[in-house]
Amino acid sequence: MRALLRSPLLHFLLLGTLVYAAQAFDRPPQDDDVVDRRIEIEPSVVSALEDRFAETVGRRPNREERDRMVTAEIEEEILFREAVARGLLEHDGGVQTRLIQKMLFLESGAKIDEAPALLARAIELDLHREDVVVRRILVQKMRLILGRLDEDQRVSAHDVERRYASERDRLRAPDRITLSQVFVSRDRPGEPRERALALLDDLEASQATATDGPARGDPFPLGHHLAGRSRDDLDRTFGARFGDAVFAAAETPGRWRGPIESAYGFHLVRVEGVESGSVPALELVADRLRLEIEEERREANREALLSQIRARYEVRIPDAVAPDARRFEQENG
Repeated sequence: MRALLRSPLLHFLLLGTLVYAAQAFDRPPQDDDVVDRRIEIEPSVVSALEDRFAETVGRRPNREERDRMVTAEIEEEILFREAVARGLLEHDGGVQTRLIQKMLFLESGAKIDEAPALLARAIELDLHREDVVVRRILVQKMRLILGRLDEDQRVSAHDVERRYASERDRLRAPDRITLSQVFVSRDRPGEPRERALALLDDLEASQATATDGPARGDPFPLGHHLAGRSRDDLDRTFGARFGDAVFAAAETPGRWRGPIESAYGFHLVRVEGVESGSVPALELVADRLRLEIEEERREANREALLSQIRARYEVRIPDAVAPDARRFEQENG
């Protein structure tokens, strides 16, 4: 295998990859008698997609989720076939290296000097069609090619400035809050919410401070003093909508408020201060905005060209699949 990595042939293949990729989309696709433009999604494929989803998520997909998976499967198959039709298989050094490696493994006595013949036999055996890595490489290259920007689509400084002006609210850093808390656990005797309400009365009557208040509650492993936390920070730590409840307590800073329920129990909070988020300067986010605009334009190009490509394919989908996923059949049938 080390001989393969040192092979001049391998280096030649890799060097030629980028040059050819830039020209690949301009190459006309092969005739329909060479490229099979009929795609049929077998029920077994749909079942496999559902099983994979269940293994990952822990439940069976609903109709909409299954619909999206089938749509993505069709799109990937189309992109793979188009990549092969445009010659990426024969001109991608990474793909060729992968296939040659597989042949060296499959054929005992095969030598790297026979690389061209090994590659030809690999393609003849359709190894590229079943190899997940090869498919992923070719599909990704097709996405890059379809998303290529024309010269007049390049992002200008004016484009970035307009995006910055129109999305200042999105760019603004989140407000951050500093607070102290008294925790009431569900694991202690008594109804926790009632305990929390009684403790709140005690804290207010005694005018407990942020320093002595927390000791009157239960121990809390994440601490009783939280500084500079955003709504999202609080939600990630304590559960959904906890951040909104804490920020609502900021209307009366310096006073104990609650109880606020979390995934752990109940909390009495005293807001010490709120730092308003600010919009970063243009120069700090210009690169990020430029990349966002560029990717939006690439995606628009991909979708437009992919729509044209889909029209050349005849797609058949099982009747059991959700109607929305059958749009390929409706559009191209």
